[in-house]
Amino acid sequence: MKYLQDVYFSNLNAVYNFGGHFSISETESWDYGKHRFEQCKFYFITGGSCVIEIENKKYHGVAGDWFFIPAGVEHFYYNEKGTRFEKYWMHFDLYPSIDIFHVLQLPYVVKADAKGRALRLFKRYAKLCQSDELTDKLAVKACLIGLLAEYIKAAKPEGVNVINRAEARIDELLRYINENLDKPLSNDVLAEKYFAHPNHFIRAFKEKTGFTPAKYIKAQRLENAKRLLESTDLSIVEITEKIGLVEPTHFSRLFKEYYSFPPTEYRRRFKREMGM
Repeated sequence: MKYLQDVYFSNLNAVYNFGGHFSISETESWDYGKHRFEQCKFYFITGGSCVIEIENKKYHGVAGDWFFIPAGVEHFYYNEKGTRFEKYWMHFDLYPSIDIFHVLQLPYVVKADAKGRALRLFKRYAKLCQSDELTDKLAVKACLIGLLAEYIKAAKPEGVNVINRAEARIDELLRYINENLDKPLSNDVLAEKYFAHPNHFIRAFKEKTGFTPAKYIKAQRLENAKRLLESTDLSIVEITEKIGLVEPTHFSRLFKEYYSFPPTEYRRRFKREMGM
């Protein structure tokens, strides 16, 4: 069981493209035929009524209805004449390109408090997006992320937990790596532990950690070596063996690339700075 923030939100980039406040009179029309849009959409109805069809299901939108239309989903819409129609709207992109809408099984429309936080955020963003100030552009991004949070909260008031078995296996594998740095850790060996084809394993591992397995293991081995240099009097040969490398000269070269000093020099400087 993993919270979605562990697998997605920590790297989320939400990019606002267009939007604002929109209103028309009783005699005007707001309509568009069936189409697929390359960006996500928010429509927050504040007055009047409309029909929005999403994937062949029609929704009768009235004040307080908040629509989330994911990128690439077929839809069309039109306002119902005879009443003034008002809405806040936004087009935006989400990166990484995980389909968060379907991962969370969100509905296409939720009910929002007519005087609640969502409306306040929409009003603030509509004002900010008219500005050319850099800080206001950052504030618009903050509004968008706040609106995403509010939509998810409205759709999932009990909170969001995501079961992700692949993530759980990677977590187990990371523990295995950290406990076995002195052993051979090839991609084939790790993929077998992960129960996946090596190519799939490498891709999933990089999505989780940001590193290939080889780079992650090297970084962990060198970090472990740094701790041993700081806390023990083990020789360079002994430390080389404990971190699963064969040649002390190879270890010394890698260590210097990472920490700017050879292992012996690093230890000497560390002890001097610590008064040891």
